[in-house]
Amino acid sequence: MMTYDDRNLQRMFAELDSKHRIKALKGAFRRQASKVRRTAVNNLRGSIRSQNDPKGLESGVRGIVFKRKAGFRVTVGTKSANKKTGKGERGFHTNRRGLKKPILIWAEEGTKDRHTKTSTKVFARSRKGHSTGRMKRYGFMRKTLNEMRGLITDSLRNEIIQSITRTAKKYGCT
Repeated sequence: MMTYDDRNLQRMFAELDSKHRIKALKGAFRRQASKVRRTAVNNLRGSIRSQNDPKGLESGVRGIVFKRKAGFRVTVGTKSANKKTGKGERGFHTNRRGLKKPILIWAEEGTKDRHTKTSTKVFARSRKGHSTGRMKRYGFMRKTLNEMRGLITDSLRNEIIQSITRTAKKYGCT
């Protein structure tokens, strides 16, 4: 059985004002989110050949620290370019026709089998409906969740202690 005495940590945490407490906690969550994101990107590289397009696909894996609640999430998604701030787009893959597609969203869960409709126009050339394929399920985020679930709790606890201690020393609470 292991016991841990955290009275000094509790005393130091109480000395910090609320703004600095939140700052300390968010720093710890941000570091853990980046650790989980790195694992997710490595799993992505192992399942999809993203080395040819690292800026496109890998930038779609994002770590987000919550603003109002304590916590974070790592998710896949896209972000279009913003002309005002000058920030580029993220999470899009350019296919061989030069079109930008949100591949990561489809790669995690896969897609259903897709078909075209048979067009029946009288004077236009028509084509019979046919299969356009499906995307298989890669599940790199689910793999990341299974890998990191047990490790993240202990790691987050240690990171919060270090972050609070660092912030307390920075603002003169010892």
